[in-house]
Amino acid sequence: MINRTILKTIEESIKQSPVTVLSGPRQVGKSTLVYNEFVKKGFSYVGLDDVREKNTAKSDPISFLQQHPYPLIIDEAQKAKELFPEIERIVNRVRLEKGSKVANGLYILSGSNSKALLEGAKESLAGRANILKMPPLSMREIQKKEETPFYPNKVSSVNRAKDFLLSEDALLKFIVKGFMPELYDNPLKDTTSFYSSYIQTYLERDLPNVLEIKDETKFENFLLLLASNTGEELVYENYSSKIGVSSTTIKTWIDTLSKMGIVYLVFPYNENSITKRVVKRPKMYFFDTGLACFLAGIRDSKTLKLSFLKGRFVETYFFNEIRKSYLNFNDDIPLYYYRDTNQNEIDLVLIKNGTISSVEFKSGIQFSLKNTKSFNILKSSKLLPNTNCILCTTDKPYSLSEETIVLPASSI
Repeated sequence: MINRTILKTIEESIKQSPVTVLSGPRQVGKSTLVYNEFVKKGFSYVGLDDVREKNTAKSDPISFLQQHPYPLIIDEAQKAKELFPEIERIVNRVRLEKGSKVANGLYILSGSNSKALLEGAKESLAGRANILKMPPLSMREIQKKEETPFYPNKVSSVNRAKDFLLSEDALLKFIVKGFMPELYDNPLKDTTSFYSSYIQTYLERDLPNVLEIKDETKFENFLLLLASNTGEELVYENYSSKIGVSSTTIKTWIDTLSKMGIVYLVFPYNENSITKRVVKRPKMYFFDTGLACFLAGIRDSKTLKLSFLKGRFVETYFFNEIRKSYLNFNDDIPLYYYRDTNQNEIDLVLIKNGTISSVEFKSGIQFSLKNTKSFNILKSSKLLPNTNCILCTTDKPYSLSEETIVLPASSI
């Protein structure tokens, strides 16, 4: 099993909060991690995939939690929302009788239905739960290298780029394979059958709990179209006309996928000191390139290399790796993109500690300052300028100017 960066974050959460909620899409490794790492540290484990356990939890949550005393891991906790008020009562009692410090680390709640799990935690466990979002494997986890939140820097980013080499061909193979832990724990696992089963399980088990799909064929066609447009702006009307459902339905579907962690929406950056002519539509990224490739009909890296979709999937890879680097440290900072009516575009705007960076994602090796003209837009920002960068498939970093560098994938 590959070591997960988020483990330390979970351990810190247990020390500081009565309830740790670990959410994330199906198959990213939540159950495996909490079971393997925390049962040996004194936690009991119960999974609500067991029908008998689920029925008891729903019908008699008091009895259920008496049968399964804390410290306790409850997997697929969203399947019995009746547990949340009783967990709240137990936390309040322990805090009152034994103090807040003793009340920390009572429960770990995990689940693949992020929407239901997070809603349940926010309703009943406000102020008692620390919510973590677990992503799939990062490239640094796969390469067994130290991971830190990505922020462009001429010294640290260049040094990190030396940790491992990743050619464009190798990168495309990773993109098609995706970053689900099972595919790396079991290298002989067939990716096509894995993702086929993933989609079927998702449609049959997860979606019906949160969304009513009247026409499954149209929804599957929607998923295929959505995957092919990862990294693109969302124009709901385009999907509506191509799928044959209303724009309202498309918005509902995308909102549900976003809350379940299948897609991530990036909203445009708008600062009054820059411009008011910023487009208002969000961009959409699939959470895993392997799943998106499968849905888009791409089964191997050679096909991807020749496909018009190559740039979109490379961009999705870069975006996801940056986001993972923050999620693994529970630092869910806002991520933006920039595009205005004059066609100025920046793939990612990073804001941290009062500074601002522009980041472009490119499939290619050689670039010049003409590829970064849009970066000039943010020079009028009220925030302090930080290093800007182009992330691409080069194997070595190089500078374009005093404030702009070109970085390889290994620098994330």
